[in-house]
Amino acid sequence: MPRLGESTYDKATVKRQMSCELNAISLVRQKSGLPTPEVHAFDMTNDGIVKAPFMLMDCLEGNVGMDLGMEVPQEYMQTFLNGMAKTHVELSVVQLPKIGTIISINDDGTYEQGPIPGIGGPFDTATEFYKAWASNVEFRMSEEELRAASGPYAAEVIQGVASFPEAIGKIASKLSVRDNGPFPLCHGDFGHNNIIVDDKYRIVGLIDWEMAFAGPWEIFGDFPLNLSVTPPAMDAPFNYDGNGLPKVPALIQKFTDQAEYIAAVKLAESQSNHDHEYSLSEALSDSKRQQIATAMRLYGDGKVGFYSKLINEFL
Repeated sequence: MPRLGESTYDKATVKRQMSCELNAISLVRQKSGLPTPEVHAFDMTNDGIVKAPFMLMDCLEGNVGMDLGMEVPQEYMQTFLNGMAKTHVELSVVQLPKIGTIISINDDGTYEQGPIPGIGGPFDTATEFYKAWASNVEFRMSEEELRAASGPYAAEVIQGVASFPEAIGKIASKLSVRDNGPFPLCHGDFGHNNIIVDDKYRIVGLIDWEMAFAGPWEIFGDFPLNLSVTPPAMDAPFNYDGNGLPKVPALIQKFTDQAEYIAAVKLAESQSNHDHEYSLSEALSDSKRQQIATAMRLYGDGKVGFYSKLINEFL
């Protein structure tokens, strides 16, 4: 439904998001064993008896990260990491022939793909996706705001932000190790915020699929949002020592959690019956490509950083 308290809303946006979520949930339930809520009824218009777009689905009992202060007690961290890893691995089997959203389900049970908001598509190759991203992405901060936020590093940061999309376009053909499909379904907002857990942080379900799209393996292989860090090359220099090692305790813990997450993913892959030419653990372990994927997401969010340094590391 539209946000509570809103008397007006963009009907086209609501319809697109609802359609994407409905179709993504249908695909995930069809192709995987992931715990997702079953949808029992919906209306994408305000012409029905409810007089507003709505979706009636099962209630998954538990809490998401927002309910828990986005914290995971250390005693439950390994359980939570293992659960996220199993979820991520299981999602990797849900694949589509092109890169794009899911706009409808055909009569024969296949899925019609459409454009990704702000980027376009659908695309037949990862190269096409990266080039389109480079041509359409916008940094969510004005140059004045960026200068104020960057302090003594302003000149280098501004130059890097300005040149990053063009740089991605130039290396687009080198960014993916799997240029052709099929492509895995990216949740679009995969993290603690959309993962329902019980009192012992065992995963009950994954919700909020309105941003889902099939994407390159590198985008799919980005770390869950609650484990994500700013790539070291583009981060503030004072966060690392002379040997490039993190100095901040919270950052040290994040890198530890990432390493344990990769180990958990490898374990989940070894226990699954899925056989891919390329795997999630390989995508996560390819740090240069993985960090580019993270940087692309952060760029769209308006994250300040040394983007040119990250590109130089990749080249």
